Amino acid sequence: MRTWFFALLAAAASALAACAPVQMGEPALWRIADADSEIYLFGSVHVLPRGVQWLNPRILAALESSDEFVTETDVEAADFSELAQRYGTLPAGETLTERLSADDRERLARAAQETGLDPVALDRLRPWFAALQITYAYAARQGHSTEAGVESVLGARARARNIRFGYLETPEQQIRVLADLAPADEAHFLSVTLRQIHEGGRALSDLDGPWAQGDLETLSRELDRQWAEAGPAIHNALIIERNRAWADAIAERLEGSGSAFITVGAAHLVGDENVVQLLRERGITVEGP
Repeated sequence: MRTWFFALLAAAASALAACAPVQMGEPALWRIADADSEIYLFGSVHVLPRGVQWLNPRILAALESSDEFVTETDVEAADFSELAQRYGTLPAGETLTERLSADDRERLARAAQETGLDPVALDRLRPWFAALQITYAYAARQGHSTEAGVESVLGARARARNIRFGYLETPEQQIRVLADLAPADEAHFLSVTLRQIHEGGRALSDLDGPWAQGDLETLSRELDRQWAEAGPAIHNALIIERNRAWADAIAERLEGSGSAFITVGAAHLVGDENVVQLLRERGITVEGP
């Protein structure tokens, strides 16, 4: 089982919360430069098992040569918990289970039992927030953690070298990517999550190997399949609209000066209308795969 939003929202990992080692590979790294600017672009997996080996001298050199380390959002922002409560909790008197089909109610109860989550607490959550709670609890049970994720590993090295931090989105903007879904799409988001966990499916690490080895063709093919299951509304909200905004921000940054290492979820750098493609369509030279 590999839910499609695992590689997407950095905020979810912070707001909420043993696989075999993957052989050392060469994760994809892109470079954009002009006379007075240099930008590295790197695809992240926010939640990883500790056995995945991906950090290499090329990535470290790119980070350490940069003035700024840029991620999707500030996962340590003080208002994260308040935002999660504001956008992730149902109004008084409403429950999650009454919004679900009989099959999904059964799957929710089973998922709570398998992950150790409190079913009473889950019943107070909106579908999108319940889906994330369940996903990350399930991942933790399988040996995945945010501490082993790209942002945590590179962030620690950036702090050690006093590299300043920057962000592409505010915490509220990122949380509202899911919180602003239409009710039917939000319910579908949870339903697919519950069905994937219920059915077991493939290993959590199915995308970790292709990502760590820079196999963008396999990564794109797998993600395309998962987005087809998620549906166009979710794909557009989580990926396409954000890609367009981030391409704008990167192009604007290139007009200034300085250097930056930008890491965003790997799903934003492959597939249709990915950030690299959008930048190249603007006539910007992007070195890399």
